[in-house]
Amino acid sequence: MPKCPTCNKEVYFAEKVSSIGKDWHRACLKCAKCGKTLASGSHAEREGKPYCHNPCYSALFGPKGYGHGGTESHTFGK
Repeated sequence: MPKCPTCNKEVYFAEKVSSIGKDWHRACLKCAKCGKTLASGSHAEREGKPYCHNPCYSALFGPKGYGHGGTESHTFGK
């Protein structure tokens, strides 16, 4: 029986949600930053952890900048 990566308890078929190659309890599949409950396939993944697309993944790993759009808002690493 697979174990949930969040709570480490067994995941039964009726309560199973599969995402990022793991089986989770529906209530345990949450954003690693804000804790929002996520649906299977509707989130981003980084280093094996799920994140909601907006705002968490974008804010943590997206382009850095100071505006809300346009060519002047992005900074590029060297």
